[in-house]
Amino acid sequence: MFDVISIGSATLDILVKSPVLAKKLIGNQSFLTIPYGSKSEIDQLQICSGGGATNTAVGFSRLGLKAAVLARCGWDFGGKLIRQELKEEKVDESLLIQLENEETDLSVILVNPEGESTILVYRGKTRLEKNLIDFDKLNCRWFCISNLEGNLEMLAALIEYARKNKIKVALNPGKREIDQKDKLLALAKNIDLLVINQEEADQIGGKPEAYCRKMTAVTQGEEGVKLFTLKGLLFASGFKMDMVDATGAGDAFFCGLVAGLAKKWPVEKALKLGIANGASVVTEIGAKPGLLREENIHNWLAKPLKMEWKK
Repeated sequence: MFDVISIGSATLDILVKSPVLAKKLIGNQSFLTIPYGSKSEIDQLQICSGGGATNTAVGFSRLGLKAAVLARCGWDFGGKLIRQELKEEKVDESLLIQLENEETDLSVILVNPEGESTILVYRGKTRLEKNLIDFDKLNCRWFCISNLEGNLEMLAALIEYARKNKIKVALNPGKREIDQKDKLLALAKNIDLLVINQEEADQIGGKPEAYCRKMTAVTQGEEGVKLFTLKGLLFASGFKMDMVDATGAGDAFFCGLVAGLAKKWPVEKALKLGIANGASVVTEIGAKPGLLREENIHNWLAKPLKMEWKK
């Protein structure tokens, strides 16, 4: 049995950090700009696996949990790289779906000197579909579900299977799920943890404490996190870090919080692990290099962090 199965996307990420990428405010919207027609130098380049499912699964494995990935990709260069990196990180890849003649999803991530990024995404035909999954193999204690490319039918099937098999469900929805907010909220009533950012909470509207039956975490970047629980609202500040790249910070927080809960830690300690994991990730380029390892947990948990319950 797995401790956690990470479910969602598996992509090939190409990260480019360049000093010429600049942030420009036009009206109320910020843009990442680059001189037109130029040939510009880059500071850092990384080609690696990405996507919510692989990012969180690697995070769980590094934190000492038995993790597997349920995602879909091709047998092309990207798909082979994803499988290789999962093996190297001791993540079980037996549930990874790879079909012939399919292209792995691709993200090109442009990072400016301040660590802010703009992501260009190519999505092929590798969306997870329930007819491709052998549900009998999904033997675990937690489902950690991220971006399903708007496939709420898939989400409903996973939640129903989890209910019947006493599996806890944590969900960090993608944009296409958020765009279907009414259907999403109806499904969220049946899960254990919902993780969204403040912008997504504003888009959904209503009261976050009513989104999910047990816990809803609303992240606010360096300002901290609001965790709405049956006991009340737990607020925690964020760690102040020198940001190199914000890519994967949300996935890192998500997997850290779920890992703490899977370890049956008190909610305060689990939340601090999530915040620490997100903070560590932004100190390196890419979504995975900065993910915490089990031997580093104590050092981070010993750091002071403002945390208080509010009624």
